[in-house]
Amino acid sequence: MSKDAIVISKADLLDYVSRIFVAAGVSAEHSEEWAKMLVWANLRGTDSHGIIRIPRYLQLLERRQINPTPDLRLEKKSGAIAVLEADRAPGAVAMTRALREAIGIARDVHIGWCAARNITHSGAIGYFAQQIAEAGFAGIVMSASGPMMAYPGARVAAVSTNPLAIAVPAKNRRPYVIDMSTATVANGKIMGARDRGEPIPKGWGIDAQGRDTTDPAAVTTLLPMAGAKGAGLSFMIECLCSLALSNPRVAPTLLSDDKSDNPFLNGVAIAIDVGAFGNFDTFVEEADQLGDAIVGLPRADGVERILLPGERGDTVRAAREANGIPVPPGTWKRVTEASDKLGVKAPA
Repeated sequence: MSKDAIVISKADLLDYVSRIFVAAGVSAEHSEEWAKMLVWANLRGTDSHGIIRIPRYLQLLERRQINPTPDLRLEKKSGAIAVLEADRAPGAVAMTRALREAIGIARDVHIGWCAARNITHSGAIGYFAQQIAEAGFAGIVMSASGPMMAYPGARVAAVSTNPLAIAVPAKNRRPYVIDMSTATVANGKIMGARDRGEPIPKGWGIDAQGRDTTDPAAVTTLLPMAGAKGAGLSFMIECLCSLALSNPRVAPTLLSDDKSDNPFLNGVAIAIDVGAFGNFDTFVEEADQLGDAIVGLPRADGVERILLPGERGDTVRAAREANGIPVPPGTWKRVTEASDKLGVKAPA
């Protein structure tokens, strides 16, 4: 934790963020859901997807590119499939509705796939996958947006940083959760480095001339995780999230001269009844056993503890719930300046 960080409790931050969104015209219910996702990210150390995003969200709300009063409606429900029209709802609101639809379907037919059209920035999608696992299902969550990441062989942004999260329940352990961007790092980590006044490692992003840069302010295009593997995974997520909805996000932008900002995304929430393959109790017991086998392996030099998927975040969450959430001064300054304009006072 930086010695200059502002430290704030979970309860105070939840209340503050909710009040900001209410002041921006979002309903109290939706504001609370949005705040929960952002604070969840900060609690787990995923600060790139926490309150650092608030100033940008407020800009999009002001422009009505995020709809503060969306008309979320289920357009289709057939077998295991549901289609949700999100009407540019805040991403946390749209994806929470999508995961609930997916779980409801999975209770009936053992698998539920809810595709959400026209959501906005989905945030930390592990938040949604974890909720599916906590309900007793395996969860898969993805989202797709417009070009902002390089593709091997091209010198301009071609695909997005389309994230993927998978979560599964265990018996005596917290759900296992993996939440990853298809980029080397999420754009929010570059934003965080800029707020802290720190350079970034080479390999995170390139500048307008296509050159690798360590200056977070100079990054115009992110680089894919593992080269062609990350770019190819992003390409496939675009197919599953966007093309399946007849709502493509990449090709129309690449083929158009209009490169204006378009924050609309598509998302998918999948709930899988793992018990339907055999026995749920056996599955979660074996999930525990798998974890025990991994953490019991001989440790490499200097390693005190082997962490399972999601355990790093759980460890950080426990510490931050007890001691408060540290926020970089640059981030706090931008958030409080934005809230001041709305007449929302920050906690002391």
